[in-house]
Amino acid sequence: MKKISTLLAAAAIAATANTMSAETVYCMPGTYQGWSLESNILTANADGTYTQHIDQLSGDFKIVRYEIGSPSWDNQWGSNGSGIEAGKPYQAAFKNGGPDPANIVLAGKSTTLKDVTVTLTPGDNDALTILLTAGEVEDEGDIWYLVGEATGWSFPATNRFTKTDATTYTFKYEGAFTGGFKPVKNASWSQAYVIDEPMVLGQEYTLNGPADTQTNCTLADASVENAVFTLVDNGSTVTLKVTTGAGVEAVEADAATGEAVYYNLQGQRVANPENGLFIRLQGGKATKVAL
Repeated sequence: MKKISTLLAAAAIAATANTMSAETVYCMPGTYQGWSLESNILTANADGTYTQHIDQLSGDFKIVRYEIGSPSWDNQWGSNGSGIEAGKPYQAAFKNGGPDPANIVLAGKSTTLKDVTVTLTPGDNDALTILLTAGEVEDEGDIWYLVGEATGWSFPATNRFTKTDATTYTFKYEGAFTGGFKPVKNASWSQAYVIDEPMVLGQEYTLNGPADTQTNCTLADASVENAVFTLVDNGSTVTLKVTTGAGVEAVEADAATGEAVYYNLQGQRVANPENGLFIRLQGGKATKVAL
């Protein structure tokens, strides 16, 4: 009898181990924390929902389901064609064997949600409802970033263009600018703009977009010293021109009267900086300062 009990106990342990190894999880990869499938895994609740808390949410994201130990993008939910708003249930679009859906973007131009609770409610036939409950909602209007091999493929304050008038934005890079890059609007990869041909200095190009594309912009010159990027967004088209040399001083003069804006080292805007290290963005330049 003891032997049988031992065998039954061993079988139960094995069954439990198999169940645990096949546990389904939901994760939320996005620009706010990196696109890793093993980060920001939501907590499963007794009522069948999944939740997580995020201090600050911006940019775009997706929901992905996989089995523990086997991260995979096979089961993913993305945009249903509209932006997601805080406090309003959002029916995400499932991949369902076709091409990957577009990333989910926050409604508004450059929206940031703070003190966010994310709640997922799975339904029949791979339906998924997302609810974002936020303590605070901010929208700074359109913000352009220059991301790439020289600047890094993320959206810190140091990668922001400086707005010089109603439609014009500039970005100055100090040193040798090399490699591929993209102008991206509002920290959302689905609002990236590119052009296939290498860009010649001083020539203005109309960019293609918005789209989440594998294509990057490149410069005709392998390395450009102190490049200045001038982007014009008139609502229907986006153009970009790259200059250097005398163009640097011209851009600095145009933006010299701009108000200083401060960010912490995590890229979050700070209204009244004091007692610490901050990034000061003014006149097209980003500088680390101690206050």
